[in-house]
Amino acid sequence: MLTKEDITLLFLKDPSELRLAIISGKIPKSDEIRTLICELGNTRCAYSYARYVDEKPTDETRQVACKNPYFAYFYARWVDRSPRSDTRQAARKDPYWKERYISWVEECSLKKI
Repeated sequence: MLTKEDITLLFLKDPSELRLAIISGKIPKSDEIRTLICELGNTRCAYSYARYVDEKPTDETRQVACKNPYFAYFYARWVDRSPRSDTRQAARKDPYWKERYISWVEECSLKKI
């Protein structure tokens, strides 16, 4: 498992490498690491941590993911698994992701009822 220092250095070297470490299970699950990932401010890493490490939504990771319409959409679809006002508002900043959000998040959540 990677330490906080390793994670920071990996992020500074290449954020894509950090994302791969998250997905491959090399990043431990902890409040301290989640906070560090969010403080780095990378929307892709925050989304990936929520989806693959926490395996559940948190306000902290959602807030960072919502800085990008793409990751707001994917957060709603694969982490929250339902629409929320914050992810909806963030996804609607881009016309493409607005349409995807309506068709895949909002409409699909209605079909579950």
